[in-house]
Amino acid sequence: MEKINETMSVYQILSKYPFLLKIFKQHGMEKFEKKDVLEQLGPLLKLKTALSVVSVNKDSFIELLNQAIADNEARGDFTLADSPERQKELTLLALLPCGMKMPFNRALNDFSTEYTKRTGNVLHSLVEGNVNHEISYYAYMDAVTSIEEMPDIVISSDINSFYHKSFRDNFLNSDNFVSLSPSPMNSDFEAIDFADPRGQFTMISGNLLVLVTINELMEGHPKPESWEDILKEEFKNKVAMRGQNGFFCNGVLLPFYQMYGTEGIKKLASSVYMGLHPSQMVKMVDSKKDDVPPMYIMPYFFAMKIQDKSRVSITVPKEGAILSPVQMLVKKEATERVKEITDFLCGKKFGEIAAKAYFPTTNPEVKNKMDDLGSLYWLGWDFLLNNDIGALKKEIAEVFNKQFMTTGGVV
Repeated sequence: MEKINETMSVYQILSKYPFLLKIFKQHGMEKFEKKDVLEQLGPLLKLKTALSVVSVNKDSFIELLNQAIADNEARGDFTLADSPERQKELTLLALLPCGMKMPFNRALNDFSTEYTKRTGNVLHSLVEGNVNHEISYYAYMDAVTSIEEMPDIVISSDINSFYHKSFRDNFLNSDNFVSLSPSPMNSDFEAIDFADPRGQFTMISGNLLVLVTINELMEGHPKPESWEDILKEEFKNKVAMRGQNGFFCNGVLLPFYQMYGTEGIKKLASSVYMGLHPSQMVKMVDSKKDDVPPMYIMPYFFAMKIQDKSRVSITVPKEGAILSPVQMLVKKEATERVKEITDFLCGKKFGEIAAKAYFPTTNPEVKNKMDDLGSLYWLGWDFLLNNDIGALKKEIAEVFNKQFMTTGGVV
């Protein structure tokens, strides 16, 4: 990027970086908002002169402008849904669970600022919610065949296209990535063999799915003790899970298929009344209405957002809290180039931020908030490597949606 300096004209600066007008206005130079003033006076007025007129410290103001430019370049000027092919312009792409996105963004912004000051380089990154791309971006990734089309670092959530056969054949089997997972991992992950045995995925964290029941709406039924319990006939149309517009969460569907087969998927579809975003589930529970589903499969992060927890039971069924993975792919050829960035992403400081938000970290130095959660249910690498995951997801979705519509599920 071209650094702003005191000899540049106001017109030169604002023509190239119009988003800086906000900072000029904040410091008493709102007159440049008018096009005629900017065009007539701006070319003649050096920045140092404009600042002296309004008695603004020159060095501090210039530093503020340059930081704003760096931040803008780091964020990128495109959305992944509109321009997925532009991901190759990024160093880091992160598609995260909703509850993780905000704390991640704050931590990354702080790191990026220090990184730019220390190295002079801009960290080109884009952070978006994973739920927005389960149909758009991941469908695009199914057709990508060149490693050059990908960023150096990709963080993603759930069982997505990176587990599909096409990606495995094009990239994973060619050893394009390197795992930076800690060894040993945090003890909370010891029993489930979470580390990728091929050394491709860096497993960072997990989105834990639990069962929330509204006690007063259970109509005398005992609280489910296993995931299988919610498949019972008496719970037809009694469950909400994450879904929208005919798409339902693979982080739920794949484990239920693994545990209970195709018949289990049909029974789950019969039990599900509607698909919602987890934030909508929380609002529904907190509404205290009696015409809402009594049971919710939701992330632990959102379960902890429920205001009146005395009305609900937050249950980890005996099979365990379902672990929907948060994983990272780091290009092997970029390992040294991005080491400072990946050290941050895998480090204790970020691990503590994730754990505080109820996303357990694999970092062994961090204490996760899992005292009340018990065991974890993880699909396992044998299942992921020995199935055509993309084809299986389509098959499961067809079975689920057909039964969901047949049994009166609400779209």
